[in-house]
Amino acid sequence: MQIEQAVFTSAKTDRAQGYQLLSRSPHLSEADARELSVWAPSHGSLLEPGEAATSANCFRLSSGAFCVSRTSQAGAEYSGRGELIYTQFLIVPPDIMVRFANNPFAILRAASATGDLCVRDNSPEALPPLQLAGRAPVVDLSLVAQLAREPGPAAMAVFLEQAVASERLAIYSETSVEQLVAGLLNLLPVECRTAFSFSTGLKFSTLRNVRLCAMSADESEWRSIARHGVTTLKIDHQTDSQEQRSGWAGWIEEVLRTGKLSVLAAELEQPRPGLTCLELDSLGTRLLANLHAGHSPKPAIATKASPPRTAPARTQQRADQPHPQHTSSMALEEPGRARELDQLAERLSQQPAPILEMLEKIDDLVFAAIAGDTGALAELEVLWPLTASELEPELVEQTREQYLRCALSLCGDSAEGIGARPERALAAVDVLCVLFEE
Repeated sequence: MQIEQAVFTSAKTDRAQGYQLLSRSPHLSEADARELSVWAPSHGSLLEPGEAATSANCFRLSSGAFCVSRTSQAGAEYSGRGELIYTQFLIVPPDIMVRFANNPFAILRAASATGDLCVRDNSPEALPPLQLAGRAPVVDLSLVAQLAREPGPAAMAVFLEQAVASERLAIYSETSVEQLVAGLLNLLPVECRTAFSFSTGLKFSTLRNVRLCAMSADESEWRSIARHGVTTLKIDHQTDSQEQRSGWAGWIEEVLRTGKLSVLAAELEQPRPGLTCLELDSLGTRLLANLHAGHSPKPAIATKASPPRTAPARTQQRADQPHPQHTSSMALEEPGRARELDQLAERLSQQPAPILEMLEKIDDLVFAAIAGDTGALAELEVLWPLTASELEPELVEQTREQYLRCALSLCGDSAEGIGARPERALAAVDVLCVLFEE
């Protein structure tokens, strides 16, 4: 099925002067065209000035199709009164939205990848409809992992809680609002995502009745928006609340806090036809209970690690040493190795707490992946590059070295003896490929 498109910007034509629906696909209905013209942003509508300012937008048309659009600054207006605002609308049928996991950002990425989402200097009056191939995964684990780091699990849970509870919500954050809204959709079941219309970089307007919108840093603007019955929320890094959060937001916070991204992906990939936002909390309560039932508390992280100088045979030394040991056959026999581990543990103990938590999660994933857990390997592919980017290069190499020693030991164990398990050696090689990939 084809995607109709339209362009709204300022121009001087035979039909009109100023902001208008400049170009459109031949099969775009007149009713949809009128709705786009009313909704479309014009002069001074972008929240931030400058050439880099953009806004991703999505709302549902009366016809039932979804309007996904990108608004950007595109040079100067022909009239000379300021910067030109350019919006390209994509009219997406519901079945195509489903193919892209009901994620408007996936639609925008696909259109950008084919070169169909761009500013045209001389837009023709008639635009061809688009054909977007492929589909989108249900969850972007890389994006979710980034948001788990900043603004953090508690902040994302608060955002999610408020977004579900509010008819209209305006947000401000030092984190990119586009990234936050994209992350929010990735934390919702596919069936609930279409309930959230949004604009990520347009000024508030009563003509654009979206459920989620952005605010500037000006607090007087927040008060003005609130007078229109819109809930306002400043999203920032927040500490964990003393009281356990419940429902869907509580489950999401726990998943992000513990780094169980494979659990998130597995649950969101389950089809739940007819699920609505009203049922999210009861579903979240059940999932949270399941998570707690199968989750053992993570050990406390020592502020200053003191690894043992020697280890008995049949034990394996973990890379970051404050954490519990896993059973294997790697023995620490050399005093030099013990000193190396002391030094590594000392340097690790000086890292910020969030980095230590992530390293502990990396440890768990490494050993689970070597044991054959493919979900753990997938999580490791996402989390290791993010963690490594926060560490000094020398520390990254030292950590890799510890995992390499461990993997070589496991490979040796798996290739010999009565209980030889060559599949573990292959899994260890897969893990090393992730850890050493640049």
